[in-house]
Amino acid sequence: MEEAIRLFSMTPREISLSIRVHQALENRRCQKEWLLSRYIALAVHAPDRLPPRPAGDLAPMTDDEMKKRLLSWRRKDQS
Repeated sequence: MEEAIRLFSMTPREISLSIRVHQALENRRCQKEWLLSRYIALAVHAPDRLPPRPAGDLAPMTDDEMKKRLLSWRRKDQS
């Protein structure tokens, strides 16, 4: 209901721009989904054709460092 009220309060130019924005966002979402499905298909059928994994800072950690990092992600209301 609120969307209909908002639509009727817009000018034709605002409606046109709103539609263009919606189309662009939907197009971007579809492209991301297509890319993800492409990577999944490659991973299943041809893993040797996957792009190289990006370099990250995965330095080796001790057990105590891992525990400290995992416990730091707790919410404040958790004890």
